[in-house]
Amino acid sequence: TFSNDEVHQMVNYYSGHDYLSVRNKAIMCLLFDTGMRLNEIITLTDDCIYNDYILIKHGKGDKERVVPKSPYLSKWLFKYNTTKKSYFSDRVIKYANVFLSKNGKPLTHEAIERAVRTAGKECGVNSSIRCSPHTCRHTFAQMQLKNGLDIYSLQRIMGHESISITQRYLEGIKNSDVIKAG
Repeated sequence: TFSNDEVHQMVNYYSGHDYLSVRNKAIMCLLFDTGMRLNEIITLTDDCIYNDYILIKHGKGDKERVVPKSPYLSKWLFKYNTTKKSYFSDRVIKYANVFLSKNGKPLTHEAIERAVRTAGKECGVNSSIRCSPHTCRHTFAQMQLKNGLDIYSLQRIMGHESISITQRYLEGIKNSDVIKAG
């Protein structure tokens, strides 16, 4: 998982004011703030974003769930939406997806993976850490547990079918804390 410092650097790596930079920053915020899966981000539509939560309609196994949304993430999604409207003002957008390519098409898995990998590489993340959306999800889960969220609430936020999947994140924390203490 990423350290707090690495998370901060990766989120702030995309700091420009152009469409792609604002979009990628909003995606980084979303990954670290919600623990959403890559496919959930790709298929996310505007009607699923509410004031303080996001409704995930097509989670794994086509299950629906709700994930909380921080004021910081709300700010960046608002900024992204404003930038997106301006960027596509002279075109008709055919897709309801929140995140679009510069050509107005839904993003691919590769595009988001590349954005995460680039941020990690440019921020000097340890090369032994796989810079991927899934690592962001792991980081989110471990941060929530370290901040005192109970495992059952985390299971619901993450959309895990069974508690045993969520418990793996707890074991990951214990192992990393043991290594740091040694």
